[in-house]
Amino acid sequence: MVSYRNIIFLSILFIASCAQVGIITGGDQDVYAPKPIADKTSPKNGTTNFKNNNIEIPFDEFFRLNSPNENVVMVPPHANINTSFKGKTLFLDWEDTLQSNTTYAIYLNNAIKDLSEGNDSIIQFVFSTGEELDTLSYEIELRDAWSNKPISKAIVALYDKQSDELKSFAETNSAGIASLNYLRAGEYKLLAFNDENGDLEHQDHEAIAFDDSESFTLLESRIDSNIYRMFVPEPEAKITYKSFVGPNSYFVAANRSLENSSFIINGEVVPANQQLFHAEDSVQLFWNSDTLTKAEIVVKNDVINDTLSLRYSNKTTQSPLVLASQNKNHVYAPSESITFALNDLISNIDTSLVEIIDIDDSTKITDYTYTIECNKCTFMFDRTDVKKVRVEFKQNSLFGIRDSLEKIPFIITLNEARKYGAINVNLGYYTEPIILQVIKDNNVFDEIKIESPTEELLLTELEPGQYTFIVVKDENSNGKWDVGNLSKRKQPETLDVYSTPTKVRANWEVEIELIPTE
Repeated sequence: MVSYRNIIFLSILFIASCAQVGIITGGDQDVYAPKPIADKTSPKNGTTNFKNNNIEIPFDEFFRLNSPNENVVMVPPHANINTSFKGKTLFLDWEDTLQSNTTYAIYLNNAIKDLSEGNDSIIQFVFSTGEELDTLSYEIELRDAWSNKPISKAIVALYDKQSDELKSFAETNSAGIASLNYLRAGEYKLLAFNDENGDLEHQDHEAIAFDDSESFTLLESRIDSNIYRMFVPEPEAKITYKSFVGPNSYFVAANRSLENSSFIINGEVVPANQQLFHAEDSVQLFWNSDTLTKAEIVVKNDVINDTLSLRYSNKTTQSPLVLASQNKNHVYAPSESITFALNDLISNIDTSLVEIIDIDDSTKITDYTYTIECNKCTFMFDRTDVKKVRVEFKQNSLFGIRDSLEKIPFIITLNEARKYGAINVNLGYYTEPIILQVIKDNNVFDEIKIESPTEELLLTELEPGQYTFIVVKDENSNGKWDVGNLSKRKQPETLDVYSTPTKVRANWEVEIELIPTE
C-alpha cells in the first residue's frame, strides 16, 4: 500500500469548552407569535409598589389561550392566577395576598397562541410589591451531552436553596442560551430539563442538566462560563422488545445488557450455544417451536427479572429456511471470513453438498475449512489470486432444528487490499481508557474499546470516503458511554467530537493525530 504521510491536526467540538454569550428575556419569541403592546399594559411591566390583584395585557393580534391553568404561572408561586380575555386583551387576576417587598414574575409559558399558525412564546411580566425590583441576572448555556449541539426550548429553573421554592425560570433559545432575570442576591439551586408535559417539574424520564455543586451563591449578575450538558437519565431496567420469528427464534431486547442473563422458555433453560447476541442488549434465542403457538420466556440477571408471554400462529413456525450472506452486498474484504447466516439454528452440515468454485477458471476449491456457530457457517481457504467465487449449497446441505435447506447459490466477490485505504491514528494525547468511534456517512463504521491508548492505531480496510471520530473518555472502563446521575451529582462521561473529515482514498494511508482544542 502506498503511504501518504500527511499529519492532520483535527479540531474538535470539545464538550467542556467556553460558553457562547447571548441575552434573552424568558425565551425566543416567534415572529408570528402574538406580542404584548407594552405601552398599553396596565399596570406597566416593571411596576414597583404594586398593590393590585389584576393585570390587563393587550396584544397586537387576536389569540387563543392554551391550557392557562397550567401555563400561566406566578413565580414565586404565591398566588393562583385566573385568566380571561376579550378581543385582543388578556385579563389576569388572583385572590391571594402577595408578600411585601418581593419581586414577582408572571410567565405566560406558551399560553398565548395565534389563531392561524398556533405559534407561541414565553412572555414574562414583572412587578414588585416593594420600592425596588430585584435586578440581578444569571445566564447559562445548554448543550447536548453527546452531540454538543445547542439545546433549544429547554426549561432552566432556579430554586431557593433552603425551601426548594421556584424563584425563576427561562427557556433556552436556538443557541442554547437562557437568561434568568429579576433575581435577588442569594443561594440557589439550578436545574435544566426538557419539560415535555409543561408542568415545570422534572420527571424521571425527561432529559436533564445540572451543576456539579448542589447550590451556588449569586451576589451579582453574571454569565456562567460552564456549559451545562443535558442527557436523558438511565431508565429503570426493563425488557423493551420481544418477538417470535419463524421457524424457531425469539428476539428479546432490553435497555440494559443481557449478556449475563439466564433465559428459560416454557420451563427449559436455553443453552448458551442457542443464544445469538446481536448487541449486548439484544439476543436471539433458538428453540424448537414445532406445534407451539405460545411461549413463556423468563429473563433473569442482576437488574432484570421478567416473564414475557408471546403468541404466534402455527403457520409462522413452519416458515421455510432462508440462508443469507453476512455481507448483504456479497463483497468481502481480505481479512473478512466468508460467512452465511441461517434463519434457524444450524444442527448439521453436509460439506459434500457444498461447492466452492473459482469463477475465473471454474476450478473447484476443496481445500477449505469451516466453523459452525449457532446459526452461522464460516468458510476459510487460500484466497491468493481468487477474486470471485460461486458458493452453492445443494439441497439438504444444511439442517436447521427440524428442516433442511433447499438449493441456493451465492456469487461472492473477494476484494483486493488495494481497493481499500487506511488511517494511522495517533492517540498519544490520551492516557486513560477510551472508546474510539469511527464515523462514516453519519453512521458508526467501527467502535474500538481501548484500555491503554498508544501513539499509533492503524485502521485498515477502509472504504474510500470521509471519516470523522468521536473519543469517549471511558472513566469506569466499562466499554460504554455512561450518562449522568442527579442523585449522585455525577455528570455524563465527557467526549471529544472530531468533526473535521479525513479523506480516505483507495491504496493510500493517511496519518492523523487526535488532539482536542479547548
